[in-house]
Amino acid sequence: LQELAQPDPSNRASVGSSPADLQTLAHDVIQGDFGQVRRLATRQLVTSADAARRTVLMLVADAPETPVHTEKCILYLFELGANPKAADANGDTAAHLAARRDHLRLLTLLSFDAKWLRNDNGATPLMEAARTGSWRCAKHLLHLLRQRRFNECKEHENSKRSRLLRLKDREGRTASDLARLSGHSELASYIEREMRLVVSKGGRIFGLTAQVSGICGADAAAAEQLCSNFPLAFAGGGGSTGTAAAGRGGRLGGAAASGDPRQLRPA
Repeated sequence: LQELAQPDPSNRASVGSSPADLQTLAHDVIQGDFGQVRRLATRQLVTSADAARRTVLMLVADAPETPVHTEKCILYLFELGANPKAADANGDTAAHLAARRDHLRLLTLLSFDAKWLRNDNGATPLMEAARTGSWRCAKHLLHLLRQRRFNECKEHENSKRSRLLRLKDREGRTASDLARLSGHSELASYIEREMRLVVSKGGRIFGLTAQVSGICGADAAAAEQLCSNFPLAFAGGGGSTGTAAAGRGGRLGGAAASGDPRQLRPA
């Protein structure tokens, strides 16, 4: 976990290639023009950076919204060697930039460990999403930590999940602190409720309301939808079986088991 959340100086993107080419490629990816992306993209171009040490992946992450075809373009960048852990001059990765913009499409395509790195201020992407009120990205990151593949509850029980949620920036502020300080009190409350949940070694989630527990037993997909759409209504104090455990029998069973974040997109 210590290595997971610490910045790696070797991930600093190296300056190279033409800034104009980088901007053009980023524009084509943002537009979802796969034909143009295939014509322009090279391994050298997707692994180089501009003067601010931003790669094409970071430039795309900083876009507020992209069409569905952008996903195919981003996956092609990964095929050519785009590094999701590369950091710019401020230590920000593509995940940090996407979280600030609430750019869920890109964030879901990044690897789990790339979503929990710190920037030079000690902030994780979850902290950036909390600070900017990026609900979709915040929910995505929080829901990943309910999945056994990522929280590794069989080995760590709730400790890995708890430590990631309670990480602090260089000024000693957690994600929930940043949300509240930035005026996003509802998001802060949502994060705090997630922090109070406990995942057992067997993957059971304790702390959900009895209402959600009952729904989970019948339909995990419906429970996930409720938790996403009504965040303040479904996080009580009683212990119950959560969506992660119920997912094995519900419509989201296959997606939950795979751990693929693209199959578990929040509403």
